[in-house]
Amino acid sequence: MKQSKLAKVLCAGITGVMMLSAITAFNKTEETTTAEETAAETSEETTAATAAASAGEATEATAAAETEATTEEAGSKFTLPDKYVFDGDFELQVVGYEFFETGEKYDYDILNVYYDFTSLSDRFSKVNAISWTATQNGEEQKFNPSSNSTFSNMDFNDNIWLYLQKGTTLRGMATFSAVKGSKDVITVGIGPSSNELQYFDVDPNWEMPDIRHEDFEIKKVPNPLFGPGGLTEGDSPDGKFSIKVNEVTGVFTGTDLDRDSNIVDHKVIGISYTWTNTCGKEDNAFMVTSGSCYVFQDGISLNTTGSPKGSEDAGKTQNDLPEYEKIADGDTITFTAYYKLRSDSPIEIVYRDFMTQEVFIDVVYEIPAA
Repeated sequence: MKQSKLAKVLCAGITGVMMLSAITAFNKTEETTTAEETAAETSEETTAATAAASAGEATEATAAAETEATTEEAGSKFTLPDKYVFDGDFELQVVGYEFFETGEKYDYDILNVYYDFTSLSDRFSKVNAISWTATQNGEEQKFNPSSNSTFSNMDFNDNIWLYLQKGTTLRGMATFSAVKGSKDVITVGIGPSSNELQYFDVDPNWEMPDIRHEDFEIKKVPNPLFGPGGLTEGDSPDGKFSIKVNEVTGVFTGTDLDRDSNIVDHKVIGISYTWTNTCGKEDNAFMVTSGSCYVFQDGISLNTTGSPKGSEDAGKTQNDLPEYEKIADGDTITFTAYYKLRSDSPIEIVYRDFMTQEVFIDVVYEIPAA
């Protein structure tokens, strides 16, 4: 009996120890699990924070790189405005800028704007028909279509005096003064008149390519006939004169300065005219016909030039030429005018009344061999 009670006591004690051990083991397991979960959560938070920091650093680095690239791009390139279209007049595409610090030569710096001018008018347009304006720091700058050759391309300057038929394009240059020593933005305005200007900005800090010596090729006109053709003689609608185109007297060699101020040869064509004064008073052929006569090559007018060597008028002064002599009303003279050729394209002689736009002379000549 006593042994049985002792056994029961021992059994209960062993059971208690086992239960205590189990509880302790459970608690340790739970503590371990909790610790592991806490560590895992802490690790995840640390990883997330690190990733976020890395992402932030990457974003900042990317933004900094983009800003640097943008700054570098802005400092090394120039931007051009869209093509400007003025319905019924012209369209203009800016092709480049140039900014010059003039040093001690002038009390202002210089901005050149190069552009391609396309005529949209049925009337013969001049490139210098454009209205220009420029301001810098709120101060209006001077516009000069014939600037010093040191800071311009004379070929482009000459172009502004030429007439264009509809649809033809010519390159020109506009020159402005700029505030001495300032690199602030210059705002340029263009339009057919001062009341119809469109504006774009030029930053003198931009690196601008030197396009003064870039060749501009005039697009050839496959069919140069502007008017009805075959009109070799006619009367001006205003009743001031009669004119007849006689012939091409020849192609000669003349000399001129190129854009680098070198003396170069160029071709000159001579055209013989017979002119009758019907204006009702004494006058000369040059004055009466100057507003009506156009000689085009590829749709763009040719500049007149002096009498070249080898021509019948070589060595004569202007006072010796018949077209500059005053003649009586009703009298007739024959004279030769000379034009500087740009290429071997055919030329077209057009006489057109300034007011009515009526064409009364229109004849095309192929360029004969020199």
